Amino acid sequence: MGFQGFQRKIKPITGRRMSNRWFLAAIWIPVLAMALTACNFKQPLPMVTENLQFQKIPIGPGPEDFVLDSSQGAPRFLISCHERREPSKNGDIRFYQPDTGETGILSRMDEPERLKTFKPHGIDIVDLSGKTLLYVVLHDPYGNDERLENAVGVYQVEKNDLRMVALMEDKHLWSPNDLSVLNTGEIYLTNDVRGKLDLYLRRTASEIAHFDPRSGKWSIVADGLAFANGILAEADQVFVTTTLGDQVLAYPRNPDGTLGEGRTLVELKGGDNLTRYGQYLLTTAHYDDFAFLRHAKDAKKPSPSIVMRIDPAREQKKAIYVNPGKTISAASTALIYNGKLYISQVFDPFILVCDVPSDIDW
Repeated sequence: MGFQGFQRKIKPITGRRMSNRWFLAAIWIPVLAMALTACNFKQPLPMVTENLQFQKIPIGPGPEDFVLDSSQGAPRFLISCHERREPSKNGDIRFYQPDTGETGILSRMDEPERLKTFKPHGIDIVDLSGKTLLYVVLHDPYGNDERLENAVGVYQVEKNDLRMVALMEDKHLWSPNDLSVLNTGEIYLTNDVRGKLDLYLRRTASEIAHFDPRSGKWSIVADGLAFANGILAEADQVFVTTTLGDQVLAYPRNPDGTLGEGRTLVELKGGDNLTRYGQYLLTTAHYDDFAFLRHAKDAKKPSPSIVMRIDPAREQKKAIYVNPGKTISAASTALIYNGKLYISQVFDPFILVCDVPSDIDW
């Protein structure tokens, strides 16, 4: 989940300008008050999970998303890292090998000169035409500090390096958050918000974009969403979380890549990235918007972390990890590997590994 900071400037108001501004305030304050009242900023946490053995794995700033890579032998996590509180010019794709504990940064090769910065967000990995490819959402690729300028970087995964094979640029990539890639080379991608009003008013301005490798073109295949965030594409359906719409949706997928009408699987406050584990989906959730914003500015202020297990067939959800933020704040991605639960987060420089709760029936 992305976060855009904001500043509020206050200027003295005098004379005629004062009366004009008070007139505008008289109109807009009630409207904003109604909008804010209607918003669901916070929900009570499910029962907090306790007595779980856990370990914090130092990785790097802002390990927001990760995937599991087995192309180079022993499985390893590839992790999208970027300092998100005070965004730096460049982030990294880092790795963590759970069997050995080794961590490091993958070098990037063959990037074009026009790629001036590397600010990664959502990632996905796929085996395609005998190669393992990592797809990376890239913000502000040209270094212009323009939030609506974005791209998708495609890298061939090697042992110590990532070798760029394509830099995908298109008008449909106006605010990409996450993406999911099929073994056909088709891409589904969420665009979240165009600006602050979309956030404040929870406007249904988000879209899902689709890339068709046969035509080489992007198109919009779903719209009318409130902050579309995590996405998981499968052969017959596409799952999406809406962070401000408080839903996990399922769309039937047509042979040409278009999507049918979405249906709500479960209501879920503040859903984030999605992964698959057997018959279930895993997602994280942000139950307290203000706590998230405070944590985004100050690491010492906690934000609750929740991991939800979703059963698409039964349209049911169950919390499998809940922490008020003391152990990990603002969790963003969850993945189960080799009997352990791995959790990443938006801001702080570590991922968490812990036992899967024993009372969960898998």
